[in-house]
Amino acid sequence: MSFPADEPLLFTPLPLGALAASAMLSMADVVFLSKLPASTLSRLWRNELWLDRVSGATLQQLVAVVPGLSEYVTRRSYGSRLGNVLRECDEAGLDISNGPIGALLTDGRSAQHVATALAAASSMMRLDSHAAVSNLARCWGVSQDLALDALFSAEPHGLVADMAPLVERGLQVIDILDGGSNSLHTTVGYGILVHKLTKLTGAVPADTSPDARERNSAFAYRSGTIGVLLRSGDIDASIAYAHSLDQNVLLRRNELWSLTSYYADMPQSPDFSLPARGGLHNTEAEMSKDIASSNEAYLHYLVTSAIPILLEHDRLFGAATGEIARQLRHRLERAVSDRRVEAAISTLLTSMP
Repeated sequence: MSFPADEPLLFTPLPLGALAASAMLSMADVVFLSKLPASTLSRLWRNELWLDRVSGATLQQLVAVVPGLSEYVTRRSYGSRLGNVLRECDEAGLDISNGPIGALLTDGRSAQHVATALAAASSMMRLDSHAAVSNLARCWGVSQDLALDALFSAEPHGLVADMAPLVERGLQVIDILDGGSNSLHTTVGYGILVHKLTKLTGAVPADTSPDARERNSAFAYRSGTIGVLLRSGDIDASIAYAHSLDQNVLLRRNELWSLTSYYADMPQSPDFSLPARGGLHNTEAEMSKDIASSNEAYLHYLVTSAIPILLEHDRLFGAATGEIARQLRHRLERAVSDRRVEAAISTLLTSMP
């Protein structure tokens, strides 16, 4: 296995002297500008592993005078972890595609999230269910999901060249956990795995039920349902989910927690509690994008389940900017093919403040 095309920037350590030279600075220049002792710099100047040996105070003074040094420190920090995770994936038998990793990093998306997603993959391959769900749970969020979607996508955009081994191990982890516990990380990690495998394969890989009585089962049921909507565009599945919300208070609470924590408007509380109040600005902005771009089954879910739940929590949700209503009207103007979706949008618009 080889590393991404930008490996030198990510993985190859450079001497402090080389970094200074790229900024047209000699050691004498750095001594003068930083006021550091020449003896201190001489120990670091030609050492490729100088970053492992430098003190925090010295590093601060160097960053202040050597252009580009802070970026190198950042890239070396996450590059070291990413390199270790890539080696773990290789040892676990995963063939990682270099192109998509490079694209994610070049696009400015977080290398930290890419590393966490790949750590989850290597854990699944080892059937380490605890590590798998622990890493997956740290990928809960709209920005983190970019890396996770790349992990669970087929080529040419997926991180894994051959998805079959990862899917097989993922299904085995689902069986090992068998729903998992009600702890925050197990519940979220297990639910994410159910969702991603459903979205990838088209089949919910676990026994989920709308008659959920525990947080973990409620989260897993929602995860599988959203996967079905995104994969198959089945509006009947959205109708069934909305009906389930009407019948189950726990599902309604889970829906609100899932939306607001995913969009980082509310914290991921260990007991899944929710503050009585809190702005939903991130949720509104991201949901507006979803309304504009989603398939009609997911759009139906938004207007019959997600937005009504958010309006119950905050009656003025979407009213400040009007963007939610504007995007809904725009979808109607573009012509919705299914009359059930058209009717649901019209009904919601009349009820919004």
